[in-house]
This record gives sequence, structure tokens and C-alpha cells, in this order.
Amino acid sequence: MLEVEDLHVSYGRIRAVQGVSLSVPEAAVVALIGANGAGKSTLLRAISGIVRPRRGAVRFRGENLVGLPVHQIVRRRVIHVPEGRGMLARMTVLENLRIGGFARRDGPSTAAGLERVFALFPVLEHRAGQLAGTLSGGEQQMLAIGRAMMAGPRLLMLDEPSLGLAPLVVREIFRIIPRLTAEGTAVLLVEQNARMALQCAAHAYVLQTGQVVLSGRGADLLATPEIQRAYLGTGEAS
Repeated sequence: MLEVEDLHVSYGRIRAVQGVSLSVPEAAVVALIGANGAGKSTLLRAISGIVRPRRGAVRFRGENLVGLPVHQIVRRRVIHVPEGRGMLARMTVLENLRIGGFARRDGPSTAAGLERVFALFPVLEHRAGQLAGTLSGGEQQMLAIGRAMMAGPRLLMLDEPSLGLAPLVVREIFRIIPRLTAEGTAVLLVEQNARMALQCAAHAYVLQTGQVVLSGRGADLLATPEIQRAYLGTGEAS
């Protein structure tokens, strides 16, 4: 469904992404892991149109997205949940969710979207009239994902969904991800918690200084000594 080919992204003289190629199949979880500064978030921003690549292609269902404005990419149902959640703090939970569905203009789709979000995150239904800024960190992350789901994504890109959350909330977030793919949504996941990311990913890519240095099935990478040493704190000392 998504094909990234030889993508290069620079910030001035800094080469943040250097020749990355990857693919995300229909209704699958693909993880991106790597140290801070490896280029993971930049890669998501390039796919979603926030930054423009220096060269390379981002093909979604055969169409090259490079050069399209962000709103046009959203209308193709490629949805990005950035690190930091981006809540509209002075608006209610329900208002935030409705804004997420702006690209779906028909009433029944909005109603169906709300029903789906509340089924995934029942706490949001209970907090529907509450200001988003008063939610806990975990509830805000659920709202960020729920708002993205209102757009009916074919591809959902999650940037560090577990960041700053308690372990119990992290488990709840990762419990939801397989449900999204079971309903037909593909997920491209950037995540510092390498163990949880690899456990839920069908395929994963390891980024280092803007380049893919390792890729394979999530379960296979989880078992490799290199990954265990670098990201899981286990394995033989180097």
C-alpha cells in the first residue's frame, strides 16, 4: 500500500534521512525503531507532507505523494499522529474528535466514526464534554489516536505513542493497535519501546543516522543479539 523509495530529507546541511526505502502492506503493523535523532520522525513528516524530501518517492496506492499539500494527503486517508499529541486544549473531547473528521463531510460517517472511537476508547465517551487540556496524559494520547481515526485512515502513522505514559496505559495503547489492523487500517509505528513495537509488528526497520541498517520480521529482529544489546538491554556485552 505504501512504498517509500530512496527518500532523502535534509534540514539545511543536516541530512536527516538518507536513501530510506520501506513498504507498509495493507492492514499490517510496520515498526520503525532507532535511537533519538535517527530520522524516524522526519520520515513520518516527509510521508505526511509536513516536510518536502530532497529526492525520492512516497507512493500510496500507486500515487506519488511527494509535493502534495498536507490536506490533500489527509484526504487520501494517510493520517499522522505526531509526537506530543497536538490537542486543542480549550476544546472539548467531542469537539476535538469532530475536527478530526473534517475530511469526511457526511453526517453518517461522522456518527459511525464516533461510535468506532468510543468502542476503542470508552473513557473518551465518558469525557466527551470535558476540555481536552484537563485530560491525563494517557487520555490525551487516546484522544489523539481517536481524532486520527475519525478521518477513516487507510494508513495511520503513530509517532512515539507511549512517550511519557505509565506502563498500564502503554499496554492499553498497544492492545488497541492490533484491533486497528483487524479492521483494515495499516499502522506505521515509530516507538522508543522497541520490545513492544517489535512484538506487535509484522515487519520492522531499524534506522541509524538516517539510514535503514536492518530490517525483517518483528519477531525475528526481537530475537537478534544486535537488537537485544542496542535496544532491549539484554544479550552479550559488545
